[in-house]
Amino acid sequence: MTQANEIRAVLIPINSGLLLLPNASVAEIVGYLEPEGQVNSPDWLLGMVSWRGQEVPLVCFDSLIGKPPEKRGVRARIAICNAIGKNPPRPYIAMLAQSIPRLARVTEEVIEADPEPQELGEAVIEQVLVKGENAWIPDFDKVEPLVEMALSQTDG
Repeated sequence: MTQANEIRAVLIPINSGLLLLPNASVAEIVGYLEPEGQVNSPDWLLGMVSWRGQEVPLVCFDSLIGKPPEKRGVRARIAICNAIGKNPPRPYIAMLAQSIPRLARVTEEVIEADPEPQELGEAVIEQVLVKGENAWIPDFDKVEPLVEMALSQTDG
């Protein structure tokens, strides 16, 4: 497989599995920052974290897809992800990670459709196996509006 058919990606460990994102969609991985809570927010919106002078919403992807919420461990990290929509109201969305994400080179040889997909809702665009490990590809076209709607309904 040529490099042209290779995607550099990031595997982000969450409580219930792995998120697979293109490397270019992740602005930075930072140590865990305690979020400022949002009153009346859904359980998957943990609050806002301050990053490079901006307030970024922190999402627990496990809760967003109906899995048990993450219990933050000592190795927890935050993946600051670039928003992808045209003129997004917020340029970044943060995802809680259980530990340090790892880089992966994804080619046709190492990725395949998950033969036993789960019902994860609209926040996941695809369920795959990467070198035999289950991974979910988030659908940021769906996640970004969910975050904005949740933030518009909070009091904090």
